[in-house]
Amino acid sequence: QLFDPYVTRVFALSAPVVLPWNFQVWRLATYMFLHADFWHLFWNMFLLFMFGCSIEPEWGSRSFYRYYFLCGLGSALFALTPFDPIWGLPIIGASGAIYGILVAFAVLFPYRQILVFFVFPLQARYLVIIFGLMSFASAFWGAQGIAHVVHLGGLVTGFVLLRWAGLARPQPAVGQREFMGSMRDAYRRWCMKRLRKKFESY
Repeated sequence: QLFDPYVTRVFALSAPVVLPWNFQVWRLATYMFLHADFWHLFWNMFLLFMFGCSIEPEWGSRSFYRYYFLCGLGSALFALTPFDPIWGLPIIGASGAIYGILVAFAVLFPYRQILVFFVFPLQARYLVIIFGLMSFASAFWGAQGIAHVVHLGGLVTGFVLLRWAGLARPQPAVGQREFMGSMRDAYRRWCMKRLRKKFESY
């Protein structure tokens, strides 16, 4: 384990010790800072770096950190529901918050190409849809030992926050942006031509 077992035992997320009869609410936040091993930590931080570096300049650091933390909290609440197949087992990792970052990236940059497995290009919006369907299916029929409900909770929380907070400003595709720019230029030239004719007539 990457962390001491005692640290994991005290700060990991576990439904029986968070719900009212124990009420150890700090676990809703602390679980996302713990990881099982080096690769668990590496891939979560790699995804945070890969997608977060494009989002933070758009929102500013404060809004980005707040969104990340709220996605982690929201995904933790999903783990408290009785629908989680691993209900009662300790959960650690920032995956729920990372899935919220994926949603934000897909909403802000839907046409951005992502190299899946560093080989296959796929637009961000389609990638997140695939991740969402996989998380939904895995949450109920997936392999044990992985908190798929937390992943699904991060996606849902991120989407709700984007709708509610008004942070989403989708970027058009490059071709779409160029087309809109050329249309505006053509309309401007047409207006100038009409004004020129009116002036000449006058």
